[in-house]
Amino acid sequence: MQDTKGKVILSLLVGATAGAVAGLLLAPETGDATRASLKKSASKWGDELSKLLKQGKLGLSALKEEEPASDQLRTDRTAADSLLNSLSDSAYEVSTSSDADSDYDGVGGDSRHYPGYKS
Repeated sequence: MQDTKGKVILSLLVGATAGAVAGLLLAPETGDATRASLKKSASKWGDELSKLLKQGKLGLSALKEEEPASDQLRTDRTAADSLLNSLSDSAYEVSTSSDADSDYDGVGGDSRHYPGYKS
């Protein structure tokens, strides 16, 4: 068992080394150029992120400064709420268990409940 663990660790190290060497040999740019490219991309993303944050802050402050809802909006919301409440109240009144007229009497021994029953 110990020998198997050693082989696995050795193969992982060899694979990682081979991958690093292949990456360095096949890289299209030099190390300095790659670092400069990464720095430029990070700077660009940072600038875009700061712009988005500024826009978000401005939008949030604009929402805070808006005037309260108008009377028409309040009236519309009240009407919508009352309509929803009337719908939900009537949903409970649609049917009850006493209204159900089922022909099943609760006895499972009836022949009609067995496979092959023909009416």
